[in-house]
Amino acid sequence: MRPRWRRAVLKLSGELLGGEKGPLDERGLVFFAQEIREAHKAGVELAVVPGGGNIARGASLPHIPQTAGHAIGMLATLINGLALREALFQAGVPSLLMSAIPCAGVAEPVDPWRAREALGEGKVVLLSAGTGSPFVTTDTAAVIRALALQAEVVLKGSKVPGVYPADPKAVPGAQPLPRISHKEYLARGLRVMDLAAVSIAGEHRLPIFVFRADRPGGLLSALQGEEGSLIG
Repeated sequence: MRPRWRRAVLKLSGELLGGEKGPLDERGLVFFAQEIREAHKAGVELAVVPGGGNIARGASLPHIPQTAGHAIGMLATLINGLALREALFQAGVPSLLMSAIPCAGVAEPVDPWRAREALGEGKVVLLSAGTGSPFVTTDTAAVIRALALQAEVVLKGSKVPGVYPADPKAVPGAQPLPRISHKEYLARGLRVMDLAAVSIAGEHRLPIFVFRADRPGGLLSALQGEEGSLIG
């Protein structure tokens, strides 16, 4: 296997990471630890930005003020990062957990220089707690982290096999687009990847590859630029 990209940031949603039974289903954690292990064995320098939707999503807590709700969501991503770190340890993959919200004794503070050093040492870097600020999605966090780590691509792990021009549930027969520019994605108002994230990526000419992550071998295929949609 010859990866198309040698350093990548994987955005992995909480719903995927949590597995079918959730919120922290063992099968889901083991599955993605194995997927990451295969990428690691292939020599890819990989950082992972976990979402937190399997535990708590700030936008889904209308009874809590938004700033606090978003903080809860960011802490949920730290829980996922901690669980994934343990799954990677069991799989024999060295990793480093960082958090944008200080959590001494559990995770190191996010530090792009330290993260790049860890990637060079062969560790998978887990970047949790989003950006540490409310009103910013983990999609956007993934793009910002990718730029700071000088990654070549953001891989958006999804439950769908790519970017669709229309909702396939509403438009039977709709097929994913092999490639779409950042500008066209924004003009169409597509939603599989957060618009702010795509806008920032477009400004810096950072490609985003959207792929179905819940099938065996999906991550390796994505790293080869196969079976997904390229925004870029």
